[in-house]
Amino acid sequence: MKINTCLHSLRLLLAVLMCSALVWTAGGCSHRDLWDDVPGPVAEFLNQYFPYSELQSVTESGSNYHIRIDDGPGLTFDYTYSWIAIDGYGMPLPQVLLFDQLPPRLYDYLQETEQLNCVFSMERNKEYYILTLLDSSLKYTIATGEMTEKL
Repeated sequence: MKINTCLHSLRLLLAVLMCSALVWTAGGCSHRDLWDDVPGPVAEFLNQYFPYSELQSVTESGSNYHIRIDDGPGLTFDYTYSWIAIDGYGMPLPQVLLFDQLPPRLYDYLQETEQLNCVFSMERNKEYYILTLLDSSLKYTIATGEMTEKL
């Protein structure tokens, strides 16, 4: 009788584990399908700076792509697949991203002022970069190299 009870419990446990695995796999597939909506150059950017990320959403509005990473940043890319905004949603952006994507003078300034771990969002256009730091914002004008920090 005791053996039958143990076998029944074991079978029940295995059934629960199998159902859980199926639910987890099905949920994972829906997120994986989002990668199908991401243009190649954008996917390469995401894999380079946010490897192994799961996507929460991918939307296209006009000529822009908006990507939201699960428990991570939101990114906006223009029609040429260049980033125009990256928001860490309260988390600092990766330093390698800053090194690779910011003008050297701006990166050097962040390094000299020990603010590399304090960049929470950044946006850019043809004229300037704007960084949101821990307790201020920093505007870098591309044409002149001028930096203006606002508290």
